[in-house]
Amino acid sequence: MKVTLLLFSFILSIPCFGQSSDRLWEEGELTWDDFKGEPFRLSPNSSELNYQLSYFPTKKRINNTTYLIYQTKNYINPNTSWVKESDKSIRLLRYNQVIFNILELHRRRLQAELHQVSQAFEAAEKFRTIYQNSTYEIRQFQDGTEMGTDASAIKLWDQMIDEKLKDYPIEWIPEVSERNFGIGLNAGFGTGVLTGAFSDFFRPSFNFIFGFDLAYKNTTLFLNGTVARSKVKRDFTEDGLLWPDDLSTNVAVIDVSIGQTLIDGPKHKLTPFAGLGILEFSAAKNEGEQFEDFRIYNYGLIFGLNYDFKFRKRVRLTPSRYGTPFQERYEHNIRFKLYATSADFENIGGSSINLTIGYSLFGRIIGVD
Repeated sequence: MKVTLLLFSFILSIPCFGQSSDRLWEEGELTWDDFKGEPFRLSPNSSELNYQLSYFPTKKRINNTTYLIYQTKNYINPNTSWVKESDKSIRLLRYNQVIFNILELHRRRLQAELHQVSQAFEAAEKFRTIYQNSTYEIRQFQDGTEMGTDASAIKLWDQMIDEKLKDYPIEWIPEVSERNFGIGLNAGFGTGVLTGAFSDFFRPSFNFIFGFDLAYKNTTLFLNGTVARSKVKRDFTEDGLLWPDDLSTNVAVIDVSIGQTLIDGPKHKLTPFAGLGILEFSAAKNEGEQFEDFRIYNYGLIFGLNYDFKFRKRVRLTPSRYGTPFQERYEHNIRFKLYATSADFENIGGSSINLTIGYSLFGRIIGVD
């Protein structure tokens, strides 16, 4: 008996799956109801099984994590698979089932291989290799069972393939481990209050914050900038200039700090940090040219706490659309940041204490274990 192998690789445009004509391996063992095609009367074969192997990119959601992976499929088309009514037997049905099982074994091996690729051409090469191996093994099975006429040989192959299938789960998400380096960006808004002499002369501010995170293991370098609007509460003099009451002002904080993550769980991440910040007050541009020289700044220590709530995560095991040769895991976070910096000028001084809420995106390169 001759079995025809129809193979489709990496199908994106043709909707092969989910059609009523497709019958997946995991739906159970074959029955004669899966052979609905019209028999080819002139063929010397008793049956023909039309089976197919394919892979394609897909998404899988597990809890709050989305995995971008290659999915493999092993299925038959019952409408083009046929059997001659007079040749139906338990032996013949088992022969076809073992062929289906051999392809399933190679599908599972392909699935394991595709979890490791970082480039599209690697996936195509692995698919080609697995397909060639499956074709070779099917031919060995056909020759070893004399095209399905040797019942004892079919039984031996059946047992052997069944044992090998136990080494691979039907479908699984691989374990991944993070590499040392990570990078992120964030933006948010909030409010700031001033302490010391600052609070006597400036009103609380409305803040916008943006920045970048550069991580190595649990240590993170934070590069952030804060811009805010405030107003002068009452007249004061600094650097020989009179800052009048109700003058609209800009408040800016530029900081570089180092953080050490203490908690990094599935949903929560807590990182205290400390570093150096520059605090600047300047007159808003809309106040006119007469105030363009109204600017004072100084540096001081900055310290604070980042809390990230991880509301969504993604693990990408398929090649990047940008061609980067690595796999990655990245988190979408809601970031709460509490931080304070201080500065002293000639006549006034104090601290700026700020609380912001915003969005943070952070990613790390990963490897499949």
